[in-house]
Amino acid sequence: MTFTDLGINENIIQALVENNISEPTGIQLQVIPHILRHDTDLVGIAQTGTGKTAAFCLPILQTIDSKLPKIQALVLVPTRELGQQVAREFFLFSKHLSRVFAEAVYGGAPIEDQIQKLKRPTHVVVATPGRLIDLLERRALNLDDLKYLILDEADEMMNMGFKTDIDTILTSCKKGITKMLFTATMPDDVKQIIREYLRPDFVEIQINAEEFVNEKIDHQYLIYPREEKLEYLKAFLSERTHQRGIAFCRTKLDAKRLAKQLAGFEVTADALHGNLNQEMRDKVMRGFKNGRINLLVATDIAARGIDVKDLDYIIHYQLPEKSEYYTHRSGRTARAGKSGISVCFVQKDELEDIKTLESELNIQFTPLTIRLKPEQPSLPVTIYTNIGFSQGFTKGSLRDFLVEEAGLNMDDIQNTVVEDNRSYFDIPRKYEKQLLLNLKGYKLSHRNLKFTLNGDNSKRNIY
Repeated sequence: MTFTDLGINENIIQALVENNISEPTGIQLQVIPHILRHDTDLVGIAQTGTGKTAAFCLPILQTIDSKLPKIQALVLVPTRELGQQVAREFFLFSKHLSRVFAEAVYGGAPIEDQIQKLKRPTHVVVATPGRLIDLLERRALNLDDLKYLILDEADEMMNMGFKTDIDTILTSCKKGITKMLFTATMPDDVKQIIREYLRPDFVEIQINAEEFVNEKIDHQYLIYPREEKLEYLKAFLSERTHQRGIAFCRTKLDAKRLAKQLAGFEVTADALHGNLNQEMRDKVMRGFKNGRINLLVATDIAARGIDVKDLDYIIHYQLPEKSEYYTHRSGRTARAGKSGISVCFVQKDELEDIKTLESELNIQFTPLTIRLKPEQPSLPVTIYTNIGFSQGFTKGSLRDFLVEEAGLNMDDIQNTVVEDNRSYFDIPRKYEKQLLLNLKGYKLSHRNLKFTLNGDNSKRNIY
């Protein structure tokens, strides 16, 4: 069946062809004709990467009255990145339509700029919940002519704590509009939203109802010996130097540390976590999308809403807290009909967790075996730096600093000596590049940290 068969008009199909989209996906086959022919509420259950954005975007574009310069469709999303992505799809697919405009509004950007943009004719608004409420309170937009309200990645919005904001928005919308909710999983908060705000005759469309996880994903687990987890990760990555993927950690501290531990490695990595401001987050995402960064180290929360095509693998460096998190993590590979792998790093006592994922998600894991290459012994290297007692450091605090900021292990820092304005210590030579890259340009109390391997002339070299 083609998009023409589904009822999509020629102008939109021309835009689809220009974006190399020729065949509808499973969810598009069911959602598009429903929106075009019915005004009942809709619940779509589908994995990210199945084409659900186009599933609601295309028919909504076709039903927009371009002559009415009012907001007719509102799409709520959990993150800035997803908002930008959804707004971009509205822009791409409306290329040959008569003056249909979409605008994305989100936190982390000046609200005054967004208010000015909303003064122009706008038919579709894509918004994060918090920023939408801010704009409504300022009366910067009007939803009196709203026809469609879409909650995209509803489960993610619930996980991020937007339940109260969603309640506020749904309560304030006029009655009679068509509400659509898309989700990859069905936690209790999402079920409550459906019960309270969707009409009783809503239609539920479920893609891969038997299994939420993409069948093109190869699920694997790797059992690593204690104290060698990082080495096994590096061995895995060394076989995939030209591929891209995401490594998931549970906390932002763990994500930050892992990225530091991979500094100087043959696979370029960077971290995406909650401590990054929007400018730094955008910089990391640009690097990942343009190929400068091969591996993104992320937490579940920080990775929500990001969309990067053609990811080859997902690494669960730490197992997810909930099975639905595994669904969201692994669903970022094997998109658009391609294949991918999802690898869990586990200890033997965590194999029961693998069995739980298999049971709850109806998937099958296979073991992955990696053999480490024998490490060549080498003498330690002595590093000299221009901080000491006068900058408030002791042996203990200097080692703590190196662990936190350079990603070193405490046991690898030996023979530490702290003087008034100078310190030096020994580390394994294999960590020299890691330390220098992590601390390059580091400032401490307006003092630029400098390093040298030359002990005889260290004072002259490092001051």
